[in-house]
Amino acid sequence: MAKIERVTYFLANIDDRPGTLLRIMRDLKGKNINLAGLWGFATYEGKAQLYVVPKNPDKLRNEWKAAGLLAEEGIGFFVKGADRTGAMLSTLEALANSGINIRAIDAIAVAGQFGSFIWVNAAEEKKAAAALGLKK
Repeated sequence: MAKIERVTYFLANIDDRPGTLLRIMRDLKGKNINLAGLWGFATYEGKAQLYVVPKNPDKLRNEWKAAGLLAEEGIGFFVKGADRTGAMLSTLEALANSGINIRAIDAIAVAGQFGSFIWVNAAEEKKAAAALGLKK
């Protein structure tokens, strides 16, 4: 059975140039901010979005606010477990059966385990958490 946890993600709008991500990651390391997830996407000419899930949300929030990097903060769901055919079905069924639309999803399987991050609309976060059996 998959393990599901609610996590806080942060979004930064950054320049889409060589070395930008490296600079940010070095800064996080220098401030001992460890991440559980990281995604980056070019959005339009010269700009990109960086999504991170820190292990200590308060620490990253404070640092990114001070640096002017914090553009958005939200809740997502981290799903992990043994990699097998259909491993995500019960999670997807729980959300669909509750009428919750998935805004975005990422998943990867490595060494017999899988991990997935699910974004839902902010207005549906509590409903999604209940559908996934998470307590407040």
